Amino acid sequence: MFGSQILEVVIGVTLIFLVLSIGCSGFKEVIASVLSLRSKTLVNALRNMLKNGDRDLAAELMEHPLIARTAKPGEHPAYISSRSFSQAMLDLLAPAGGAQPRTLQDLRDGIGKLPDDKLRRTLMGLIDSSANTVDAARTKMEDWFDDTMARVGGWYKRMAQQIIFVAGLLLCVALNADSIMIVRELWSDEALRSAVVAQAAKKVHAGSSSDASAQPVSFAQVASEVRQANTPPIGWSSTPGDYRALPNTPGGWLLKILGIGLSSFAIVLGAPFWFDVLNKIINVRLSGNPPKTTS
Repeated sequence: MFGSQILEVVIGVTLIFLVLSIGCSGFKEVIASVLSLRSKTLVNALRNMLKNGDRDLAAELMEHPLIARTAKPGEHPAYISSRSFSQAMLDLLAPAGGAQPRTLQDLRDGIGKLPDDKLRRTLMGLIDSSANTVDAARTKMEDWFDDTMARVGGWYKRMAQQIIFVAGLLLCVALNADSIMIVRELWSDEALRSAVVAQAAKKVHAGSSSDASAQPVSFAQVASEVRQANTPPIGWSSTPGDYRALPNTPGGWLLKILGIGLSSFAIVLGAPFWFDVLNKIINVRLSGNPPKTTS
C-alpha cells in the first residue's frame, strides 16, 4: 500500500509537469516565431564563420538566389542545407565565367582576394586538404558548414531552455504550481490522487487495452489532449486556510519559492521527457507484482 501510494504521487506530479511543459513549449515556439530566433541565430553564425573585414560575405551569401528564395521576401531562412551553402560560396569566391568550368585555381585566386587573413587561411586549408578537385573542395566546405551548424544547434538549444525556464517560472507563479504543495496534497488526499492517476492512465493509454504490454498513444496525441487539461492540485485560492492560499509565515514563503522553483526547473526538461517518464510509470503500475511461483 505504501509503495503504491508513492507511485501514485509520482504519477500525479509527472502528469502536472507534462501539462506545464507542453504549455511552455508552445509559448517558446511562439516567441521563436515572433522574434525570428532561428533565422537570427543562423545569420549570426554565418557572420561569425565568414568574418571578412569590410566585405560582408555573410550578407552576400544570404542574398544568393539559392538561399534567398527559400524564405519570404525581406526575411532570412531559418535553415540552409550544406549543399546550398557550398554552391553559394563557390559562386561568391569564383563566379563561373562563360562556358569555361570553374577550376581549383579560380577558387584559390578568389580566396586570395579576401581581406580577412583568418578566413583566407581557413578556406585555403579546406582547399589544400581536398583531392585537388572542385567537387572535393565543395565537400570540404559542406563538412565545415555542418560542423559549425552542430555547434549552433547547441547555442539555440541553450537559448530555448532559457526561454522555457522564464516562461515556466511565470506560468508556475500564475498557476501556483508548487511542487512541494502538489506532493503534499496528493499524498494526503486519496480521492484527489486517484482522480489524477486515472486521468494520467487515460491520456497515456487512450484507446489501448489495460494490459501493460499495450502500445501507448503517441506524444502528439497526448499533447493535443493535455493542452486544455485542468489538472489539480494547482491554482491560487483566496480562502484563508486553503492550501492554495498565499503563505502567511516566512517559512511558508520559503517553501512556496522553493516549490515553484523546483517546478520551473522540471519544466526545462521538456514535455517529451515527462511523457516518456509517465508512460513508463503507468506501465510499471499496470504490470503489478510478478506472480508467485510454486516449487
